Amino acid sequence: RCNIAILVAMGKKVKAKASDVAGPDLSSRPAPAKLEEEVIDLSNQDLGLGRVLNAEDVDPGYKGLRGKPRKEIPKEPEMLEEDMSPKMKKYERGVTEKKAPVPGKGKWENRAADRKFKKNREAAFLLAKNEVLQTEETGFLEAEDETDCTWKYSQEDLLENATIGVAKKRFQFALPYGPYHVDFTRNGSHVVAGGRKGQIALLNCETMNIMCELQAKESVRAVQFLHDQSLFAVAQKKHIFIYDKAGTEIHMLREMKFANKLDFLRYHFLLVASGERGDLHYRDVSTGEPVVTHRTKLGMTQAMRQDPTTGIMNLGHTSGCISMWTPTISEPVVKMWAHQGSVNAIACYGNYMVTAGAEGLWKVWDMRKRESMGTYKTYGSSACDIDISFTGLVSVGFGSHLQIWRDVFSGDRPKKPYMTEEYPGRSVTSLRFRPTEDVLGVGHSDGFESIIVPGAGLANIDTWAANPYETSKQRKEREVHSLLEKLQPDSIMLDPSRIGSVDKTMAEAFEQEQKEAKAQQVKKEKKKKRGKGKIGARLKRKTQKISNELKARIRARLAAEGKEGEELEAETEKALQKELEKVEQNDDDEPDDEEEVDPEDDDEGEGKDEDDDDEDEAGASSKRGAPSGALGRFYGKRPRRR
Repeated sequence: RCNIAILVAMGKKVKAKASDVAGPDLSSRPAPAKLEEEVIDLSNQDLGLGRVLNAEDVDPGYKGLRGKPRKEIPKEPEMLEEDMSPKMKKYERGVTEKKAPVPGKGKWENRAADRKFKKNREAAFLLAKNEVLQTEETGFLEAEDETDCTWKYSQEDLLENATIGVAKKRFQFALPYGPYHVDFTRNGSHVVAGGRKGQIALLNCETMNIMCELQAKESVRAVQFLHDQSLFAVAQKKHIFIYDKAGTEIHMLREMKFANKLDFLRYHFLLVASGERGDLHYRDVSTGEPVVTHRTKLGMTQAMRQDPTTGIMNLGHTSGCISMWTPTISEPVVKMWAHQGSVNAIACYGNYMVTAGAEGLWKVWDMRKRESMGTYKTYGSSACDIDISFTGLVSVGFGSHLQIWRDVFSGDRPKKPYMTEEYPGRSVTSLRFRPTEDVLGVGHSDGFESIIVPGAGLANIDTWAANPYETSKQRKEREVHSLLEKLQPDSIMLDPSRIGSVDKTMAEAFEQEQKEAKAQQVKKEKKKKRGKGKIGARLKRKTQKISNELKARIRARLAAEGKEGEELEAETEKALQKELEKVEQNDDDEPDDEEEVDPEDDDEGEGKDEDDDDEDEAGASSKRGAPSGALGRFYGKRPRRR
């Protein structure tokens, strides 16, 4: 047994009898008819112990020492290979195809392109692979047969067959201060409603508790949540006010006047406003400072909505055109004509945009090609507001009617709406889908309410982006992280894939400009000014400068008197001699202990040698009777005795 243990440690295969293997003593028992040898496989060790391979591993008919058959070991399940490419297409971003090496580029640039492709491919594969964990599926209304239509089902029919949890999400408020505008938080936990006659209310959608209710005592044009339910902005008659969740007024933004449209860029912490004057205002709510103000020069803003993919603001004007703006550019990056009448509503969804005009039409646009994919018509009145859910459902409100359309972005134009709702005697003014829920908030002239829309919410929500069940501690942590990760306004651009890349054309143009500017610079020649800083040369330059000034002054005076030609030159020379004599007499009368030197002469003499400076100082001091050399530098210059 000791020898077997040593061989076990060495990892070798040995043969031993059953009596040599640790186990029960079989000598007292009758030996079986045929005793097979047991083989110890020491190559497959687990924590230093070998696995005993009995003879039945070799002989399938072996029944063991007691004549009982051993249990069969089940085989390991085989991994099924699944083609993930269809699922990966949904998550592909950036470089989706591997490109061949470009001959003009270096090997490092080609390797960088390969690494970028591999990273994007791996990210798409992991996202598609994680779909296995997402067991929930989005459910829509389905018709029983071809003759049945889903738009015939009313809210009463849905509530009869809905669970208690779903039925709780349906509420109605009949209020006399309308029409109302509504807005939900990012996680859908709270809703704020503002009436045109001044009433403002903040509600918790889960508990239906009223967190605050106030009367502004002036007209309310729009309401908008900021980063969460703790702050919200209200566009009132003239200014924009910021309130907290208790209804306390925090700020009044005086610069943003007569705004009727509000929006908030949550990744940049920018509050955006536009209104009657046609100005587009950006303000950073984390610092309170205004970022920029653009004058659109396109008239009053009728509609405004951000593109959540790029952060670009889309504005609709009375002229029927749509303009797209970024904070860093004072002109619209894109301007296109969309409707014959004024643009009343705008909504964005991925690469698509939906617009509604005053002529009674609403259109679906493919923003990659800037082309219309389909045109739909309203009846009775033009569309006043549009909103799109996370699953692609489009809600359109016009007059007293509400329609919800499905599959408008698939390319096949649907013939009938997915759902409809009627509000007789009332007019719909505001529509907002509640995130993560199958609920649509509707503001109308007699209050606001919510309706059940099956399939409007995401079945598998991303709690890292928006958690509807977050606690107060989680909310504080998320707020701190979002402030630390805040994006700068210059990151908003039409093509977000350019972020982090280098525009080679601009880099080459910049380098060329630098070379041209360097070539145009004239290299200053080094002037050897030996002796030019001496006292004689400096006095000579001073005299020449004075004479030039006097000559120009005398010439101008004589020319004004009407003298010309040789007479002018002769008179100028005579007058110049007289003036120079007067200057010399004045210099003799004044004490010349310290001689004034022109600054320009000092500048010209900066390049002289130190030895020349010493000689000048020594010569000047010796002439004036002052000590020379080191004593002269110590005592300084003394006045000359007369």
